[in-house]
Amino acid sequence: MHHKRLIWQLFPSQLLITIIALLVAAGYGAYSLRTFQLHQTAANLEARAHLVQENVLAMLAGNNLAALRSFCITAGKDSSTRLTVVGADGVVLADSDEDPGRMENHGDRPEIIAALSGRPTPSLRFSHTLQENMMYVAIPLVQDGQNKGVLRTALPVTFIDSALREIFLKIIWGCLIVALLVALVAWFISRRISRPLEEMRLGAERFAGGAFTSKLREEGAEEVASLARAMNAMADQLDGRIKTIARQHSQLQAVFSSMVEGVITVDTEERILDINQAGAKLLNITPEKLRGKNALVAMRNLALQRFVSRALASDTPIEGEIDLTDREGQEKYFYAHGTKFQDASDMTSGAIIVINDVTNLRRLENMRRDFVANVSHELKTPITSIEGFAETLLDGALDTPEDARRFVEIIAKQSKRLHAIIEDLLALSRLEQDQEQTELVLTEEKITTPLRRAIETCGLKAAEKKISIDLEAADDLTAKLNPPLLEQAITNLIVNAIKYSDEGGRVLVKAEQPDHEKIAIKVQDFGAGVAAQHLPRLFERFYRSDAARNRKLGGTGLGLAIVKHIVQAHGGEVSVISELGKGTTFTILLHKEKQHEHINGT
Repeated sequence: MHHKRLIWQLFPSQLLITIIALLVAAGYGAYSLRTFQLHQTAANLEARAHLVQENVLAMLAGNNLAALRSFCITAGKDSSTRLTVVGADGVVLADSDEDPGRMENHGDRPEIIAALSGRPTPSLRFSHTLQENMMYVAIPLVQDGQNKGVLRTALPVTFIDSALREIFLKIIWGCLIVALLVALVAWFISRRISRPLEEMRLGAERFAGGAFTSKLREEGAEEVASLARAMNAMADQLDGRIKTIARQHSQLQAVFSSMVEGVITVDTEERILDINQAGAKLLNITPEKLRGKNALVAMRNLALQRFVSRALASDTPIEGEIDLTDREGQEKYFYAHGTKFQDASDMTSGAIIVINDVTNLRRLENMRRDFVANVSHELKTPITSIEGFAETLLDGALDTPEDARRFVEIIAKQSKRLHAIIEDLLALSRLEQDQEQTELVLTEEKITTPLRRAIETCGLKAAEKKISIDLEAADDLTAKLNPPLLEQAITNLIVNAIKYSDEGGRVLVKAEQPDHEKIAIKVQDFGAGVAAQHLPRLFERFYRSDAARNRKLGGTGLGLAIVKHIVQAHGGEVSVISELGKGTTFTILLHKEKQHEHINGT
């Protein structure tokens, strides 16, 4: 695994923190400045409205609308402010920039509503009349306790945005300059911190190479100097201990300790002299409790004791298989090599037994034999059927159109079944090759995408039995996955659920996140269910809990095996629970943490 140097861990983080702080400060400052400008503009507009309020009220009292309109135009031009007088019913009476007769009713404007309610509130929006962003402030026109209407003032906010853009540009340049200075300071500090540690690393590499005389310099900060002193002391101790170990241990002991095979040495009385850690682990025993004890008493296995006796009695090396049953009741298989050794006077002084665990090899061999037998059986059935009906046709059934058609349909059906078995075998083979040779490409995808596609694929088959397929999954649930492969696995599970559901039944596809590290995908049917004794073997190739019913339903016996391989390629697990008469639930469990490590299918 490649590790970054310390300086490239310190420097970017310091620089990043500074840049983030600058951006936050600049953003907050810009936001505060714009807010302040808008508040000031709103206050200014309200003050301008109050300045002309009396004049507007006087003209409204005299119902002199012409003079009011002329006043608004003149006052608006002099103050560079848009003035609008709106009646209590929302009708525009006068406006400094537009003909009131062409303006729509303003009773629904936010600022007008706020003013009429006695709470003047500024409003910022786009003006369709002037085609630019405007700020509006309205105040009520009250005379003798009666609301005569509303006086509204408005200004374009374009000048605020222009001024703020110039300020923002200066802030950005200032941030860039500060960031550059911080980068230089951070680089200098990072170098000062990382350089002594780099020297420590080089010194540790020298110690690892056996150069214990080349000491580290004990200088710099107290922590660094203390570390250098500790490493120098460690080097002295290592030098002395390594020399002592080299003197005390012989080459035979070194080989004996480093072997991955289990090695047991016994004397002529079949007492155990020594056993390496690998041997103790294979036999699930404690080495310290065995030394000096008889092999039969220590290991309590008659087959191994007999092999030891044969090794001591034979003049030539012997080998053979030994079957053991561990303390948990699991059977293990070992392949053992045994030979006796002699002392300096050529007298037999004991024997050495080397054992290799071949349990997995034996299990794989058994699986291979079962697989070959199952494949032969599965292929033999359709081939025999095809051959038999073909011979029947050749023997004269061709002359009877009804029989000939029925036999040909049977041959076609068996051919399709044979093709399905071969396709599933090829799919399994491709999955295994991809897991062994290449790395599965996973991308961050929504879980619902392959689930919906799988449901669509199975829609026709479900409709034939009037079965509904329901999906329960959050649309934002994501994981790293290979969509086509996961879709194939879910499709296989849904097809399996449809097969074992009664007509008019229901299949539930559900995805959830039980915690932040796991995602569970469940496919549940409510059919006949599977007996408990069949559950541990459901994912084996060609295993059928009810062979006759499976073949009648058209399964190849490989669908669940394909599901298992696809889930393992995603670094996940698949499990099943079932209860007779209540249905079956298959659960795919994906581990999000494992997926962040580039998953190589195993």
